Amino acid sequence: MGLKRDELGFVRSSGYGRIRRDELEQLLRVGPRDSVYRSGIDHGVRTGQVVTDQEVMIKPGDTFSAGPRVVKGATLAPLPEALKREVDALSHAGFGGVGMPEPAEEGWRLRLRGLTLPGGSRTDALILLPKTYPLAAPIGFYLAKGEQTAQLDLSHLFDRSYYDAPDLTGQGWQWYCGVADNWRPGHHTLVAYLTVTLAFFADKAVN
Repeated sequence: MGLKRDELGFVRSSGYGRIRRDELEQLLRVGPRDSVYRSGIDHGVRTGQVVTDQEVMIKPGDTFSAGPRVVKGATLAPLPEALKREVDALSHAGFGGVGMPEPAEEGWRLRLRGLTLPGGSRTDALILLPKTYPLAAPIGFYLAKGEQTAQLDLSHLFDRSYYDAPDLTGQGWQWYCGVADNWRPGHHTLVAYLTVTLAFFADKAVN
């Protein structure tokens, strides 16, 4: 049958035959939480599979190994319907390219690509939303660090964050110092939030 275990722990076949799975597991020194994997060449194509049969057919070139069991990751939380509607409204409001919110530790991250800023310059922006949005207000607004922002009022833009908003400086974002106070779910929206935020940048007289 020609099965041999090499110094790296792989069991390789040099002939045709069959072997019981428990015998193969002994050769591989399989741990209690390991699975057995087979790799080889079939019709010129490299293949790989988990060995589940109690009796295993082998052929020249088959290589067996022991490895951790691989399970599918947890399914991502579905996007709330209310948030879907707001993202759709935001994408039609002319602010720039609006991506789909991505799950994050804080809740959701909504990226805006090519957001048109006061004065006509464009940059990427990020709106951080809590898991309970829209019942709770946005956590924070960020602009891509190092972009052309000379025409803006930068007095509310910082390299670090406050008011429990996460510091994303290491990821290339500057935090906008503004808290959505007295948030009213169903009345206040992302379109309104972004409109007011941009107004702060455009008008130094806004306090």
